[in-house]
Amino acid sequence: MLDRRPEHRSAGQVQPVATIAIPCHNGAAHLEPMVRSWLQQSRQDFELLLVDDASTDASVELVCRTAGDRVRIVRNQERRGLAANFAHAASLVKTPFFCLAHQDDLYERDYLQRLLAALEAEPDAAFAHCSATAIDGDGNEITAAAERFKNGLARQAVGATRSELYGLLWRGNFVCCPSVLFRTAAYRAVGGFDTRLSFALDWELWFRMVRTGHRFTTVTTPLVRYRRHADNATRSATRSLRRFEEELQVLQEAHAHGVAERLMRAQRAPGRSLRNNLVNEAFEDLRHGDHTAFRDKLRFVSERVPHLRRDPYVLALRVLSRFGTLGVSALGLGRRAAVRLGLG
Repeated sequence: MLDRRPEHRSAGQVQPVATIAIPCHNGAAHLEPMVRSWLQQSRQDFELLLVDDASTDASVELVCRTAGDRVRIVRNQERRGLAANFAHAASLVKTPFFCLAHQDDLYERDYLQRLLAALEAEPDAAFAHCSATAIDGDGNEITAAAERFKNGLARQAVGATRSELYGLLWRGNFVCCPSVLFRTAAYRAVGGFDTRLSFALDWELWFRMVRTGHRFTTVTTPLVRYRRHADNATRSATRSLRRFEEELQVLQEAHAHGVAERLMRAQRAPGRSLRNNLVNEAFEDLRHGDHTAFRDKLRFVSERVPHLRRDPYVLALRVLSRFGTLGVSALGLGRRAAVRLGLG
């Protein structure tokens, strides 16, 4: 591991209260605007840290050129992988608060100020998070049903109790990971990320934090723009079905522990959150004509969560998919109605 530290600190620079840690691997395509969004923050009392996971592109050089001596750079000599590099970045934090800023996202000017204020107002909160806006690879906003549903859950989380937060997480992972500002002590007290996971490690951590006595606070203003594009880790995990395998594991564990801790009533796992994700992504496959991916998701339901085969949403998906364009249009109308009513 190589550590490149700034050689000096300007006389007027204050001690940083937060670390903005950027776990990175071959992120040159979007790193410059992301770093600039941090350099333009209304609060500047933070350390900028790039943790490069053996990139083979110009990621490190680009960040050095953009941020100069504002950035500390740590380079992994061998590739660790996404989950291990997330955990490694968090382990390097020396400040009371930190954010794991994803390499291709953008932050509004008041992000740090608003989330620090939220944590100062609730000193018992393990982290603060905010709503987020999805954008494509070119930075254009994406109007997505999934985002509207998550934002609805986030609004319900304001002022919620621990059991209410657990129940909202059970309905869906509405906490956008790059929007989170952690209280470092709370993160470390629960053991940090479970690096056995590669996609759902954030959802698992939120459940575990709530189970171990923590709450979190929600800022409903969208202060992060996160990219949804073909090359990001989420899309890759969705295509391979690894995403759904991990979500199933996380939900089964959350159910067992949640019932034991009396944070939720006994009910059949895995609940409708996995159903929502599977149906939504299968519908997107249909909409884009990817029938192989569509069939793979239905096969996953049959083999891994067979009790969902008779779920009304899954049945509607199976039946209407046989009617071509007309069926896809009907499914789209149904999805919009479900989101509007807060059903999924």
